[in-house]
Amino acid sequence: LAAGSSDFKTRVFSAFIKEVDGKTNTDTIWGKKSSFGSCLSEFSNGRGGWVHGVSFSASGNKLAWVGHDSSISVVNAANDNKMATIKGDFLPFMACVWASENSIITAGYDYVPVLFSHDDSDSLTMGQKLDVPKKKESTGTVSAMAKFRTLDKQAQSADDSAADAGVKTTHQNAITQVQISAGSKSAATKFTTSGVDGRIVVWDVKSLESSIAGLKIS
Repeated sequence: LAAGSSDFKTRVFSAFIKEVDGKTNTDTIWGKKSSFGSCLSEFSNGRGGWVHGVSFSASGNKLAWVGHDSSISVVNAANDNKMATIKGDFLPFMACVWASENSIITAGYDYVPVLFSHDDSDSLTMGQKLDVPKKKESTGTVSAMAKFRTLDKQAQSADDSAADAGVKTTHQNAITQVQISAGSKSAATKFTTSGVDGRIVVWDVKSLESSIAGLKIS
């Protein structure tokens, strides 16, 4: 089991239950055999943000987590627990999930899912936003007084102000959960997000790849 905490660390615990798993309790890639609840591994990216979400890859060899310091980290137990971290200028992520052995989908306070890639050399790179905001067309007419008032206050026309008003992303507030809804963590075909706005959105991987230039989730 993996868990993140407000002490800025991510831990892996033993989930061995003799009555369920049988009498054989063996060493794992994350640590030596232990009783249920024992801490096998502990990780910190050296930064200061409590951990919001964690996710194992399909193989169980990689663990990703996101923190409130606007960071995402991945540790590879198959490569001597080598860790990679990105801290960007994006708002913090609340959740993450593996969509393939090398692709991670994250989401949080920026209202949009974001793709990250973790390659075989344990290099972590930020990919693309998976929800491209669309500019709304202005509707209706505005008075001459309204046009001058908007130019004076916002340095833009009333038409532009109306078109730019509001949130243009699919989610209208922070996304709190990301889950695979079709396929698996090794080859996801659909994933689902839910957020503070009360919306549940199902995203089709093939549709995203066809609508966003250069996008490949693999």
